[in-house]
Amino acid sequence: MRRCRILALLLDLLICSIVADAAALLATAAVWIWIPTWRAALGWVWAAGAAGALSAFLLRDASGGRARRWLALEAVNPEGGPPGPLVSIRRNLPLLVPIWNLFEVWPVLRNGAAARPADRRTGIRIVPTT
Repeated sequence: MRRCRILALLLDLLICSIVADAAALLATAAVWIWIPTWRAALGWVWAAGAAGALSAFLLRDASGGRARRWLALEAVNPEGGPPGPLVSIRRNLPLLVPIWNLFEVWPVLRNGAAARPADRRTGIRIVPTT
């Protein structure tokens, strides 16, 4: 289960960054080719892409986890349903803070079935799907 959880995190990071980068790259190409007077605003396009990737990462568990479903795992709240957007943000925000993220993932690295501290605070469990 440890490998699946780590792989799911890496897949989610990859998906969030690829989608945001592709959208920003297409917007950059469109501006560069068709609207050259807006080239000075391309920094804002990439800032919006970064904000989109960050938002997608924070909301990745709102419906149970995209990459986890591919790996037959699911994030569920205490009632057994998907966590929802606010709980997903509370659960994933510690992963973005340097040093704090190491304390957050340590239980998973030691025991793949262990709950992260954010999981214990929010009541989220990672369970195999059937």
